Amino acid sequence: MRLRADQRLFLSYLFLIGAVIAALSLGADYILRRHLTALVEHDLRRELYLGRALYDASPQLPPDSLADLLGRLGGRRVTIVARDGAVRGDSEVRSDALGALENHAQRPEIRAALNGDLGRDFRVSSSVGTQHLYLAAPTSRGEVIRFAVPVGQINAPLVGLQRAIAGIGAVALLLAALFSLGFSFAVTRPLRRMSAAARAMAAGDLSQRVAERRSDELGELAESLDTLAAELQRRLGQLEAERTETQMLIDSMSEGVIALAPNGSVRRANPAARRMFSLSRDPQGQTPAAVARRPEFLRLVERVLGGQPIPPTELTHHGRALLVTAHPLPGGGAVLVFLDVTTLRRLESVRRDFVANASHELKTPLTAIRGSSETLLDEELPPEMRRRFAEMVSTNAQRLQRIVDDLLDLSRIESGGWQVEPELLSLAAAARDAWSSCSAAAEQRQIRFAIELPTGCERVHADPSALRQIFGNLFSNSLRYTPAGGEIGVRARCAAGTEQPPALAARSLQADLTESLPGSAGWIEIEVYDTGSGIPASHLPRIFERFYRVDPARSRAEGGTGLGLAIVRHLVEGHGGRITAESQLGVGTVIRFTVPAAPAWLT
Repeated sequence: MRLRADQRLFLSYLFLIGAVIAALSLGADYILRRHLTALVEHDLRRELYLGRALYDASPQLPPDSLADLLGRLGGRRVTIVARDGAVRGDSEVRSDALGALENHAQRPEIRAALNGDLGRDFRVSSSVGTQHLYLAAPTSRGEVIRFAVPVGQINAPLVGLQRAIAGIGAVALLLAALFSLGFSFAVTRPLRRMSAAARAMAAGDLSQRVAERRSDELGELAESLDTLAAELQRRLGQLEAERTETQMLIDSMSEGVIALAPNGSVRRANPAARRMFSLSRDPQGQTPAAVARRPEFLRLVERVLGGQPIPPTELTHHGRALLVTAHPLPGGGAVLVFLDVTTLRRLESVRRDFVANASHELKTPLTAIRGSSETLLDEELPPEMRRRFAEMVSTNAQRLQRIVDDLLDLSRIESGGWQVEPELLSLAAAARDAWSSCSAAAEQRQIRFAIELPTGCERVHADPSALRQIFGNLFSNSLRYTPAGGEIGVRARCAAGTEQPPALAARSLQADLTESLPGSAGWIEIEVYDTGSGIPASHLPRIFERFYRVDPARSRAEGGTGLGLAIVRHLVEGHGGRITAESQLGVGTVIRFTVPAAPAWLT
């Protein structure tokens, strides 16, 4: 149950005063109890010494009779214990029952007395079952005489005093309760007025004032609350003016701006954004699909609403190239800013074509062809040398052709000239088809080829030519670095349900297909492995870059262009997947990539 402030204050004071009264009562009881115990112990010690003197002076009396006599005279329990711990007399135990008493040699006070000291102990008697104060002293006969008094006799005088203290404490507590009740109401009354004023301000009524005129801290708080209300009124007016100004600035921007609510609906789209997406009316309140149905746009929206900032990312829409940057908002929702870079991308395309035709990679084969052809012009060149240089021309021409082909493929993919056209494919058939172009070279070097596909991973939903090119480039790369007698193979793992690659959890390939149709089978993770020489760990992060080679001399010598893995990366990412590499020197390399599994509605 929730208590009001005055109730909490009342209970706090009541508890505090009650605790003080209880502490004083307990302290007084403790002091008096100690004082009475000390007095009783002093009397008991005096009686003990007198009893010992009488015992030492009456050797003719039996110990049991003497214990009974001393007990009747002083009203104490008197016990006489032999040196071996046997009880020889007890004022509260019959003589015929003394043999049934346990040996007292290990009692603390008895041990101390047998050592010549005055023994003392507080404990519950095992003989009579009540708590006693024990004092024991040695006798001249070598035995021990012990006097005991029940604790009840010590505490008896305290009972009346405790009742008096309890009565005084109850009266004091009642008076404290009345004082606490009045004080709590006096303190919380202005607080209740301030709370009511604060609730009215929270509801939007900033004209409310507390008007509590006091000279204490509560008065200062009331004055501060009134000042706060006035300042809020002024600040809200400023914010409204700034909001209007900001809205005018956003509407006049050449960049497109779209603001999304936390639930994903469009909160605001400025005129530039509506022009970029060819919107005839304001999409406010509608879903992002009302702006654009492009899969990459919807994936981007999904990611930024999930709290992931989006760095500058390029989208295409109706022939436009749009550079979008998106950021999640602290209170939920997101803002997307679009820049039309269509003209810039067209210029970059021209530059890429120039770089593709004038790159350093073209120089090496061209130089070799030129040098060989100039040598062939020598009419005195022997036939065997002429044949050697002719083969060099042919080899470098073929290499030049491969570089040009790869550059054209890469340029087409990067420029957006290639689009994924997924079909239902057999993964094993696609891998074997790509391997057929490498099988002759593999057989010469006795390199084995293996395919391991678990049940459910036999079919994928991918672009046929792209998948064959992915496998072909990976097989060709593995073949260059796998020694004779090695192995190259393909493995796969089915991702259950709609599980996606970790790095692409917010993305979904072909959203217009796999998101809008039931039965999507998720993803298949494919591994192309070999038992080759491996790749140093320092090179792994860069092997998918254009023209990057781990061993440039060996790669060129074996016909590599340096573009194969870059093309593979673009093709995999074009399917919405990801690609990674693992390698161990002397063991081999594994290239792992993901493609969409075949949806249930296609199988």
